[in-house]
Parts: sequence; C-alpha cells; structure tokens
Amino acid sequence: MMKKTLTAIAATVALGLSAQASAYDLKDMQWEQVVEQAKKEKAINVYVWYFQPRFRTIFKEFEDKYGIKVRVPNSNEKGNINKLIAEGKRSAGKIDVMAIDAARMPSLMQNNLVYGPITDVLPDANKLKTKLNGVETDGYAVSFWGNQTGFAYDPSRVNEAELPQSFDALDKWITANPYAFGVNDPNKGGAGNAFIQRSITNMTGDNPAYYESGFDANNTTQWSDVWTWFDKHSDEITITSSNADSLTRMNDGEISLTPAWEDHLKGLQAQGAITPRIKFYIPEFGMPGGGNMIMMPANTSKKAASMLFINWITSAEVQTRFNEVFGSAPQHPDADDSKALVSQEQRQFSTQFFTSDYATKAKKGFTENVLM
Repeated sequence: MMKKTLTAIAATVALGLSAQASAYDLKDMQWEQVVEQAKKEKAINVYVWYFQPRFRTIFKEFEDKYGIKVRVPNSNEKGNINKLIAEGKRSAGKIDVMAIDAARMPSLMQNNLVYGPITDVLPDANKLKTKLNGVETDGYAVSFWGNQTGFAYDPSRVNEAELPQSFDALDKWITANPYAFGVNDPNKGGAGNAFIQRSITNMTGDNPAYYESGFDANNTTQWSDVWTWFDKHSDEITITSSNADSLTRMNDGEISLTPAWEDHLKGLQAQGAITPRIKFYIPEFGMPGGGNMIMMPANTSKKAASMLFINWITSAEVQTRFNEVFGSAPQHPDADDSKALVSQEQRQFSTQFFTSDYATKAKKGFTENVLM
C-alpha cells in the first residue's frame, strides 16, 4: 500500500511539474518575457536528422548567448516522426524542437501534434517562409534550411561561356560531349529527380497541378515524351548511382556536367572531399529549390526556450552562418549570402519541386522506362 501511495504521489508531482513548466501562454507574453522564461528552462532537445555533429558545434553559439543547453540526439528522419507520434498523447514529450520535411506537416497538424501558429509569437514572423515545397503550414512551421539544385561543372573541361542555359542547348551539348553529362539514379538522390522534373516541364509543359496537393494521372500522359528523350541519349548520358557518386566522378574527371545540390557540393568541398575547382550554376531553364522547416511539438514543456531557439535559428545572423558553413540558401531576407556558390541574380531561375505524388510518379517513371 505504501509503495502504491508513493508511486501515486510521484506521478502527481511529475504531472504538477510538467503542468507548471507549461503554465503560461506564449501568445500572451511580450518577447522579453519569452526570453526571460526561456532562460529558466535551461535545456532543450533539438531533433534534426542530418549534419548532427556540425549542428552541435554551431548550436554552442546559442548556448553561449542564452545559457540554454541544446542536446541534439542521434536520430533519423523516420525515427523522429515515429517518436513524435508515439509521444503525442503524453502531457510532455521529449522533443522540444524538430526539423521536418514540409510534406510531413499536414498530417501532424491535423492530429494536433504541432504547436502554433508560432508566427503569432516570433518577432520576425513577417520575414519568414511558412510555405515550402508546395505545402502551406499556416504558421505552424517556418523554413530554416534552403537547398537548391542546379548543375555542378568542371571549368577546366567546360567552356563557362557555353554552359547550357536552355533545354535545347543542353540537348545539343549532350550530343556534342558524349558521356560527359551525368544524371544520378533518382531513387538514391534528389538531384536526379530534380532534373527529371525539369525535363518534364521543359518538354511537356509546366502544369500548375504538379505543385498542388492531389494527383491526376491524366496530367502525366505526355511524360512518355521525356522517357523517349532519355532513350535517345542513352548512349550519351552517364547514369550515376547517387548524388555523391556524380560529384566523385566529376572530381575524378569522368564527367563534366551534372545535376547537384548546392549545399551538398559546398559541404564536400569544405571537407576537402571535392576539389574547390568544381563550380555550380542554375541554368535559365530552371532547377528546383526546396528546404526544410522547423517546428515545436504541441506537448513540449519548454515552449519558451523552444520558441527562442526557433527565433535564433531563423535569424539573419544564423542564416548567414549556415550559408558560410553549409552552403544552404538563407531563409531570412536580411541574411548575407555572399559566400554562396551562386549569385542572387541566378536564384531567379530557382523553381519549385513537384509535390510528393507527382515527384514519386516521375521517379517511378524514370526507373521503369530508363533504368530498366
């Protein structure tokens, strides 16, 4: 009986502490009050599925500035989502802040797993993106990471004045330079799928439906023209196994032009894995740009510290740092992107990615008609 009583008391105390930790409403607080409360919460758990060691290093700047410890657990994207859902019915979960693919947001929002709108509290909310990759989050998440696809090229093997800017020019360049153009298997890297999507839009028309929710197979009937185009160049295009394989082959001199991610190339160059000679551009016929968002679960008990962290990571100062360190495209308009691999002028050629149903259909079509 005594043991059961102590257990009940402990549970009551734990529940009380949890309730106490959340016993405020951010939307009723001035920003200075949010910062003051955040410092009392002392530590947060930030779940991000990539570049974890490097994020841990950069997040120390937040720790030094606010005295709030940031823990970045080892995790992967699927595991993070599963943990969020599994903890959803608890009064307080262990996830305080989470990076997320925008495509995941609608279902999480529908199940009341996300706190928000956070744009009701963030001081710079009017400068931040709440829509990414065709998904509007209504302020429940904001973009903190921008990634851009384009073409990596080796200027020692390609005349920069003759870089293909139109799809017709690319078609001729491929024929004139057999096997120098590499496209990666889209099942093992998004750069390949990005190029396939632009091949579809340039050859069959840019249908607005590709960027909206829902799927209609009638919108894909002309895609066979694209598979025919790839078949025509089957003896001229090099198919690589992944994004990294494309850049490695370019580094070794096997190919000279290939779809790639801006942040991936810059990261490999920063590590010394790829020669700094390799450059990057966005052709005028367009290549998609996307990114990742950041949000806080509805049941975090560290709402103030979590909100302060989201404000910090989306600030112009930190977005400038991300551009310097990772090569990611800044998501705050006041950030300095002078360290980027492409100029601001070239970013006008950035386009949207297809929404997931059409992106998956494009990948499947390429696999069945080109790879097999």
